[in-house]
Amino acid sequence: MVPLTVRAEAGKTCISTATEALPRITGLVVKKSRTRPVPAAILASWKGQSRPVIIDVDTEALGEAQTYSYMCVVTQGSAFVQRTMN
Repeated sequence: MVPLTVRAEAGKTCISTATEALPRITGLVVKKSRTRPVPAAILASWKGQSRPVIIDVDTEALGEAQTYSYMCVVTQGSAFVQRTMN
């Protein structure tokens, strides 16, 4: 079992990295971000040592809301994100 403080710190690192990975759109504003578990289907074939999480980043640009989702894994203190389709 991973201690809660380690998971919380990994979540912060993942959210920060996912926010940096957002597309460069003029006027893009982050409204909210959150973590959620990776679907069981992905975990079933996951071979990494660190457990991934999904980061959802709610944004708004030019009055249009959009959510960007990224799969994130923290390895040796660094977060790696890859955009996923919602």
